[in-house]
Amino acid sequence: MQQKTTQLSLKSYLDLHQLLNVYRGSHEENRLFALTQKNQKPLALLLAWLQKNLYRVTNQLESTKYLHYLTLFSSLFGFIVLFLGFLTGVALLSYSGSEPVNVIYLLLVMVGLPLLSMLLSLLSMLFGNIGAKVFAHLSPLYYLEKVVNLLPFAKNITFSSLPFSATLTKWIFLQRVQIFSFLFSLGLFLALILMIISKDIAFGWSTTLQVDAKSFQALLSTLSFPWRDFLPSAVPSLELVELSHYFRLGEHLDSKMIHNADKLGAWWQFLAMATLFYSLGLRLIFWIVAHYGFKRQLKKESLAIDGVSELIKEFKTPFISTQSHNDEEHLEIEETLREVDEHLGEKYEAILGWNFSDEQLLLIKDSLGVNSKNREVVGGKNSFLEDKKIIEQLKGEVLVYVKAWEPPTMDFMDFLEDVLANSSIKRVDIVPLGTAERNYKSNREEMEVWLRKLESIDSDKLGVVDV
Repeated sequence: MQQKTTQLSLKSYLDLHQLLNVYRGSHEENRLFALTQKNQKPLALLLAWLQKNLYRVTNQLESTKYLHYLTLFSSLFGFIVLFLGFLTGVALLSYSGSEPVNVIYLLLVMVGLPLLSMLLSLLSMLFGNIGAKVFAHLSPLYYLEKVVNLLPFAKNITFSSLPFSATLTKWIFLQRVQIFSFLFSLGLFLALILMIISKDIAFGWSTTLQVDAKSFQALLSTLSFPWRDFLPSAVPSLELVELSHYFRLGEHLDSKMIHNADKLGAWWQFLAMATLFYSLGLRLIFWIVAHYGFKRQLKKESLAIDGVSELIKEFKTPFISTQSHNDEEHLEIEETLREVDEHLGEKYEAILGWNFSDEQLLLIKDSLGVNSKNREVVGGKNSFLEDKKIIEQLKGEVLVYVKAWEPPTMDFMDFLEDVLANSSIKRVDIVPLGTAERNYKSNREEMEVWLRKLESIDSDKLGVVDV
């Protein structure tokens, strides 16, 4: 069972590409489809047309196979990176009691690496596909995907045949990087919260670099800028930084640090807020930017698919045949009938189509430009009572389309007499139309047949229009 395609996505892009390889429709069909749609924007028309005609693809949809692969891969790798993030957090927060947990390690993983990754993402977004290719080769995602592609569920897809440009591939990669990095950081954050709840952890900081407590506190205060005004307790004070500075000398800790061990756990608020803002919050913003870039590129490439521009042109262009026809000579008409050459531009109270469909009337209106608030299909599948009900509601000037190549039947003549008998109707113009391929122009012989038949009706209301 095929899934509905109602919005722009990888599925609609792949489906449209596959559909246009097997079916494009005629100008008449495509214009008629566009006329029946409320939303006339090109992309909306394109997606609606795709939904209507997707059944014409008899082979398995490429989108089904690719999205199945993508879902499995994303689920598998998402679970792995979430678990790795949790394990990394547990390892970094392991506390034996002999020495504090080094805040420097945590900051590198919770703030430094995410910021570096987001910087590379930003450079990839701004400086084309080369930067993204380099970034991709630095990411574990690239190599894991190579391994996953060897699994059975990935072997059904010919990746080289997928119609993804280098730019679209870049945005797909950047979007996934943000998602998986977010999951890794979420694992870190969960580990931090669970370890803080379940254990009494003392935090400290130590580095070989010559960094004094005041400089380090200034750096921490700068990192805390997003939340320091509304959550000052999550900003390490100078006192806390001085107390938690330790040196590894002969497996012993400073006695002052041991004496104030109960205060060293206060670091967790800063670490939690740093993870929330830099690893999760900023990453979410980058995902939104990457998603926007992906959608914009997907729209651009969807409109650039071979055949789409012609399809959109057919949606917008009235269906008029380009065949040339010889000019028809005006027919001589008995005085009992009037030839009406100028009424097609006027507004009629009602337009009736004898033995036409609603869709055909839409195309005629689109081609001839004759409009009316009341447009009805009569004859054909309509019953006598249905036609009679329509006639009773008519008034003013009425235009009746008939098929010129079909000679007038007794049913039509009876219908026309009932229309003329309606005292609310001031005028009835009959328009014998040719086929759509002939721009609805009738030929001389067809018009003569209709005129001879209509001459038998004696009515001042009756006129004939020759388009």
